[in-house]
Parts: sequence; structure tokens; C-alpha cells
Amino acid sequence: MKSVNIGAVSADMLPDVGGMAFDNSQSRKQRMSSFLRQAANPYCFCVGGVGVKIEFAEDGPTLQDALCAFLLRQRSGL
Repeated sequence: MKSVNIGAVSADMLPDVGGMAFDNSQSRKQRMSSFLRQAANPYCFCVGGVGVKIEFAEDGPTLQDALCAFLLRQRSGL
């Protein structure tokens, strides 16, 4: 999944997660599962018509930590 060449993928072929809403009554695990189901590929998706590819450094945060931070930012409206 992380080996996708974002330059070779049309943004309209990627799931757009920009308008994704999260149910705060669900557990963190359920919200993360919902994101993964809707995004299909957590490394490559679209936000408002722009293709996004996420890469992580070997010594950086885990995917789980990064997704949790993303969900927290979405919840706070940032």
C-alpha cells in the first residue's frame, strides 16, 4: 500500500477523506477502523481533490499514532 506512486494516480481515483465525519460516541478503535474502511489505503488518499501520500520515517511515530493525531485534529476542527 505504501509503495503507490502518487504522481501516477489521478486524484479522482482516490477516496476523498476531506468530508469524512466521525462519530465521537464510538471508541477510538472504531473510528480508526471506519477511517481505514473509507480510505481503503491509509497511505494514499484524496483531500478536496488533492492526492495525498503519507510516508513515515523509520524512527517516527507509528501509523496508529499518526492516525490518532489526525482524528483528534479533525474532531477539534483543525
